[in-house]
Amino acid sequence: MKNRWLIQVMILLGCGWSGLAPAHDFWLEAHPFYTSVGKSVDISLHVGTGFSGDSLPNISDWYDDFSVFEGAQRKPVNGELGRDPAGYFVTKKAGSYAVGYQSTSSYAELDPATFMKYMTEEGLDNALLYRQQHKLMEQPAKENFIRHAKALIQAGDQFKIDSSGKVFGYALEIIPLQNPYRLQSGAALTVQILYQGQPAANVLLQASSKPATESVQRVRSNEQGQATIILDQAGAWLLKAVKIVRLNNQKADWQSHWASLTFEMRRP
Repeated sequence: MKNRWLIQVMILLGCGWSGLAPAHDFWLEAHPFYTSVGKSVDISLHVGTGFSGDSLPNISDWYDDFSVFEGAQRKPVNGELGRDPAGYFVTKKAGSYAVGYQSTSSYAELDPATFMKYMTEEGLDNALLYRQQHKLMEQPAKENFIRHAKALIQAGDQFKIDSSGKVFGYALEIIPLQNPYRLQSGAALTVQILYQGQPAANVLLQASSKPATESVQRVRSNEQGQATIILDQAGAWLLKAVKIVRLNNQKADWQSHWASLTFEMRRP
């Protein structure tokens, strides 16, 4: 186990965040999402697609923030260098906790075909239109990307605290307007997407559950940055959104921000 951990860290340190293609999802998973008061909850970091991928260890150089809201109190998530699952915290009160992770920025260069697939899958119409208008479709794309991931955890059946709607202040963030842990499977959930603290319109929100990853709901945010999905499956859920803007520097053509939100639905 120790040797496996050392090999994993050496490989990941060698590639850093730049080795993780921006077209892959990044999300947090809680172990467990539902727990009892006074219990320790592990938080793992994942990169991949549709709840399938690799877990990443705790490397402090890879993130600017790894914190948890317990009501109004925000504090760092515990976790030593190389830990996998990357972090943990202890639930002290009944209610909903929010964990956030913001990566440091990284760069990647994508070939034309890969960037085209990425723009199409993530609904990045502005980037696609720009490349078409400026006859860049056959050119590679250089991108700076940052990940903003959140997870919601419920301790006990009461709601003495409710951190589900807390704003972490990330550049791109998905804010649930209802606490998913107050809902049952089959209910509608509305979220608001914020970019630089303001409602982000026309951003593609994609949502899927772990039991049915092939079934993806795709909804564009309205002028208030809001989008509604139906929680039609029990189990873990992953919501994600991407915002991309044009840059004018030699190192990168584009700046992208990736936001994700995970939680778990109980069976009715």
